[in-house]
Amino acid sequence: MRNILFGILFVLAGNTLSAQQSDCKLIIGNDEFSNAPKLSTGFVQLQNVQLNIDANGKEFDLFFIINNPAANCIGEESEALFVFEGGKQKMEIRNTGGDNCNGFFHIILRGGQFTPANLTKLATKKVVTISFSDRNDKKTIVSLRPEEQDLLMKMADCIAKEAKTLGK
Repeated sequence: MRNILFGILFVLAGNTLSAQQSDCKLIIGNDEFSNAPKLSTGFVQLQNVQLNIDANGKEFDLFFIINNPAANCIGEESEALFVFEGGKQKMEIRNTGGDNCNGFFHIILRGGQFTPANLTKLATKKVVTISFSDRNDKKTIVSLRPEEQDLLMKMADCIAKEAKTLGK
């Protein structure tokens, strides 16, 4: 009986230790269409924009919800411009979601067993601003605070690392 108690305590201590070492908290579920495993960061607020990152065995979906009624009609020509710390490095990515006037902006990145370069940049470099253009070229500019910069990096890094287990 005592050995069983020690065994249970050892397992619980190990789980607590591994949870403290990794702050990576992802939502584990299944894709609603293919029923394949899927990971999600859950939505976080970044100024007047919400972000969720999903990953399955084949791709990553950065899903932004832009809360700007004056510039929320997103189309295929809409772009997101990410400016990294220092201002010299930038990354421009087009909306890969459909046309809508709900502020829904998707960035689909092909993945699998490798991490797309754009996701690696988000995981390793601090984003200072994100500028979204709608289909009428109206802008929504999000200036990230230091804690939001860290959160974005952590989210991207976490899902990039954990998504590699989905393709196995």
